[in-house]
Amino acid sequence: MVSFFRFLVLSVLRPVFLSVGALFRWFHQMLFAGRIDDREQKPSRGSFPNRFRVQRIGVEAAKAIADLPAPEIAAYFREHPATAKALVSESYDKRYSPSTFISEEGNELFRVGWYSTKMGYECVRDFSNLADAATDYLLFSLGKGRWKPPN
Repeated sequence: MVSFFRFLVLSVLRPVFLSVGALFRWFHQMLFAGRIDDREQKPSRGSFPNRFRVQRIGVEAAKAIADLPAPEIAAYFREHPATAKALVSESYDKRYSPSTFISEEGNELFRVGWYSTKMGYECVRDFSNLADAATDYLLFSLGKGRWKPPN
């Protein structure tokens, strides 16, 4: 009797419950997920991708200077390259998409942009030094604009 009850639960009732749960999830996504996503998105502005979302920054020193004017942020990264390198390391450790990225592409070439598995690389900018790249990455990640270094 116990084995028949176990068979009934595992072979009949469990798949029915899983199917009903999947159906409810699909309905929820169709009805509400778009509205929730739209609320969290920033509007497309110039150098931001269409589905941009503000990113989490875990480097405390970078978060502390994020509200400064962009030239002061760049100056800070020039004086404190370890903080800029910490941002690069944090970017390399990201395990999700879409997200902002900063990468060192070779000797004195840094790239900052947006990556998504659906669209690939977007809004990519190249920089010749780490301080300018880190400034752009910080501003871009927080949705505050993009850094244009002075000539």
